[in-house]
Amino acid sequence: MKTQSVFWPASIFVAASRENATLCHKMANGTLTSRRAKRAFTLIELLVVIAIIALLASMLLPALSKAKAKSQGIYCMANGKQLLFAWQMYASDQGDRLASNPDWVPGWLNWGLSTDNTNTLYLTGPNALLSPYTAQNVGIFKCPADNSLSGVQRNAGWSKRVRSMSMNFTLGSELDSVATNRGVKRTARKMADIVDPGPGSTWVFVDEHPDSINNGYFTVFLNADQWEDLPASYHNGACGFSFADGHSEIKKWLEPSTRQPVRYVSISTPPLPPALGPSEQRDHKWLQERTAANR
Repeated sequence: MKTQSVFWPASIFVAASRENATLCHKMANGTLTSRRAKRAFTLIELLVVIAIIALLASMLLPALSKAKAKSQGIYCMANGKQLLFAWQMYASDQGDRLASNPDWVPGWLNWGLSTDNTNTLYLTGPNALLSPYTAQNVGIFKCPADNSLSGVQRNAGWSKRVRSMSMNFTLGSELDSVATNRGVKRTARKMADIVDPGPGSTWVFVDEHPDSINNGYFTVFLNADQWEDLPASYHNGACGFSFADGHSEIKKWLEPSTRQPVRYVSISTPPLPPALGPSEQRDHKWLQERTAANR
């Protein structure tokens, strides 16, 4: 049986001391770096990390932007539906007669400094026909995605214009030259007049393009493939509509000629936009069929 030496702890201490001395010598000569130094990022590694973060941001930001536009579209549909309910209640209280159009909302919007652009009394005051049915809620007249202001309006300290909603010009209006010159054969003065197309296929309110909106109604050529008033395209190239039966929907536009950027100039005054070519008519025909195509 072998016996353990009583001097073994001292032997280990001596060996450890020699090893430490060797390590210190290497560090002094630059042949050994500390563990902490080995864990630091190099410049190339930092640049790679920054590039990856930038790539992820470029992928996520468009998705977030589309999600925001979609949520605004849902909000916009809710606004259109509330405005539609007010329109329906007005007709119910008036013996089925529709709100006079374009007089349902006073004022004329433009890119200048007219007070019509900011006067909320035109939405909730005594001359606003739907005011008793809107609970004085001015927000339902405006798409949340519409923040368009001209340079002079921004310089004047404005935050927004009061309205982006307009009404179908064949509802609640006279069969005057405005209607007949655009191919309308009969306007609807009462709810019962909304036939062919019926209430489920006849739009009442629309988000109008900022360059197009002025008075309270939205005109559509039924006898020509040409824009006069232009619908908005705030929601990823789509627009909100509310229909006479009470439902709302978002219409995704197909043609680039419909998805016009805001230029801060009126497009509803002569000269009008050129006639649409055969390959650009799908959106306009969709709107024609739901305005008063057979009425």
